[in-house]
Parts: sequence; C-alpha cells; structure tokens
Amino acid sequence: MHNVPPAASPVRIDPGAATASLSSATGGPLASGAAFAVYRLGRSSFHAAVVRRVEGDVVVIAERTEPIGGAEFDGLLLAYLSGRHPDAGVRLWSRIADPAEAADRQLRARLLEKITRAREELSERDFTVITLPEADIKMPLTREEFESRVGELVESTADVMEETLAEAGVHPAELAGLLMAGGAARTPLAATTLRRRFGVEPVLAAPNAKVLLAEAAPVATRELPFVDEQEAPLRRRGQGRAVVLAAALLVVVGAGAAFGSQLGDGDSAGDDVAADESTAAAATSETLAAASAEPAEPASEEAGATPSESPTPDETELGPEEPVEDEASSESDPTTESAPTGSVPNVVGMSTAEAHQAVEDAGFAGVEQTGEQRGVFDWSHEDCEIIDQSPAPGATRALSETVSVTFSYSGEASDCDV
Repeated sequence: MHNVPPAASPVRIDPGAATASLSSATGGPLASGAAFAVYRLGRSSFHAAVVRRVEGDVVVIAERTEPIGGAEFDGLLLAYLSGRHPDAGVRLWSRIADPAEAADRQLRARLLEKITRAREELSERDFTVITLPEADIKMPLTREEFESRVGELVESTADVMEETLAEAGVHPAELAGLLMAGGAARTPLAATTLRRRFGVEPVLAAPNAKVLLAEAAPVATRELPFVDEQEAPLRRRGQGRAVVLAAALLVVVGAGAAFGSQLGDGDSAGDDVAADESTAAAATSETLAAASAEPAEPASEEAGATPSESPTPDETELGPEEPVEDEASSESDPTTESAPTGSVPNVVGMSTAEAHQAVEDAGFAGVEQTGEQRGVFDWSHEDCEIIDQSPAPGATRALSETVSVTFSYSGEASDCDV
C-alpha cells in the first residue's frame, strides 16, 4: 500500500493575534487566568473560540468552525432579489440562474459583485441601491430587509458560540471580552445578537486584523480543501450546507419568493480561501487514501502469482554452475526495476491549468480530466478547481502513467480545457 501524506490541518484561531486584537480594542492587557471569546465571521467560514491566558501564555481551550459566511448571505440576497423584482424579466433571472453562455456568466458574476458591495454599504447605512446597467435595472435594499433574511444564520453562529463556551467550561459572565473579527461580523445584527444572547458588549477587531493561524500545506498545493477551506479549500470541508442552500435558492428563484439581506466582509481573498480549502482537506483525505489503496491490491496479487507460474525449469536442468540462464535473468530483472518512477503531486485545490503544470513538472505523462458540474448557487468550489485525483498524492507510480483528476465547474466544462 502506498503512503498517503496527511491532510493539511484546518485553519484555526491564532490565540496570540486574537489577544493582541482584543487588547488593542479594549485598551488593556488580558489578565492572568482570564478568558475571552472570539467570534470570527468571514466570507465563507465561521470560527468560534475561547482563549485563556495561562502562566504567561495564551491558549485556545475550545474552538468550533462552521461553513457560514458572507458568501451564503449573498446567495440569500440573490434569491430574494429575483422574487422581489420580477419586473426585471424572467429572461434575465433565467440567464443568471443557469448561465449557458460566457456573457451570462459574466452577468451573474457582476450581479454577485454588486450584492457583496451592497452588504458592505449596509453595514454602515440603512439603505442602498443595487444597480445593474447591463440589464438596466435598479433594486433598492434596506438593512431591515437584509437582516430579516440572514437572521437565522446569525442565530446559528450564536448557537455555535454558546456550544464553544460550554465546551470550554466558561460562563458568559466570566468573559473578559468578546472579540468580533472578519468582514461579515461587521453587520450590526451580529453584535446585537451576541449582546442579547450573552449579555456581553462585543468589541470589533481592526478591519484588517488577522486572527486565523494557517498551518503549512504540502508543497505545490494551496491550503488543501477545501478548503478551509478553511479555507478549505477548502472544497472548499463542511460544504453540505452550501449544497443544501444551493437547492433552496433554486427553488426560491423558480417560485419568485420574497427574501431580503445585507452586509459586507472586508476580508482578504487569501484569508478565506485558506480557511475554505483547509476545511475541505479533512473531507477529501479518506477519498484520496481509498483511491491509492484500490490499485495496490491487484498489483500485489499479480506479484504473488508470478513465482508460482514461472518455475524456471531450465535452472533445474542446468544447475547452479550454468551461467547462461543466470545472465539472462540478471539482464531481464533490471529491465523491470529500472522503469523510472516518481511521487504523484498533490493537485487537489489547484486549477486545471496549474494541475497540468504540476504533473508535467513531476515528470508524468500527462493529465486526464473529468468535469463535475455544481449548482448555480453552489460556491463550495471555484470553476476549474480540482476536487479529486487518482492516484493519490504521494503515491509512487511509473512516470509513463497519467494522473486522473476531477474538476468542478458551473458553466461549460470546456472552459476548463487546457
């Protein structure tokens, strides 16, 4: 059986960075023995943690992660807008829900960009307007509409925070502070919910503060998915919620339902990509291990059958003193053993173009790729992102072999051809 390297560790809260952010926000250091909570809501992942100062050091004593974030808020807004503004035309919403052409995909991407910007504006004001010049439409949106749509998700994050506090054995009244970080955490609804649920006045970290600690990923990969995803990656791990949401949104768009939403997340793309992809690593690890185990069994059977099927009768007749057959066998053996081999690179989380380059750099014959289409509102993976491979990363194979990969796409599979 081939050795499979362990999956990248999920992205976690950095206790030192979180403590520094809390001290900066409150203007005072964390006392010895004191504990505080971290509520980090980014674009595509949520982290809840409890940090305590112990003998001059700060440590995370409990932590939970969920695939909830600003991207999911965007999906709810998109579904809401399709039902709230049917006058924009069935043709427009069908193009966005099922973008068959490049122009349709660009239109959808443009609208999602506008929605994200609207969320950011609504974290500071009560009203904004989403405009889409390409379709000649203007869609007003209020903070109240937004918060009425994402309220359930925000309550879910508070539930996770409560579970994390219980796991740490810390009562909310004992907290030295509650630090909010991540762009999506800047919606006023999040602070209001935490204040109501825990009776603690939360404080916001600086807009660019980083409180996540990303573990090193294997060479030639991004943070494995998903992954947190966090983030991987990724998949960007814990992506069942995204699939369920996608199905729900398609129903809403088709039925012309009435939703609402708001907020913005000023996280850097790298921060959340690492979180998503790292998260997806744990989910894909077993699949990769299984992929490497399956071809190993027939190989071992063939190896075991060779000696019994080849008794080499000539050796019995000639005896050990005859050098002719020995020379022949010594020449044939190295022929089999000297076939060049290499270690299969880990390409999960890469784009198809990056995967082809990585496989080529490793010396293998090439890549055989297969597409797996995802829903229009499923943002668990990027277009053309590798989500599975065979043989597994780290497996030793002849360089004459190809590496089979599966990539994700939402539009046309041919867009990912290399």
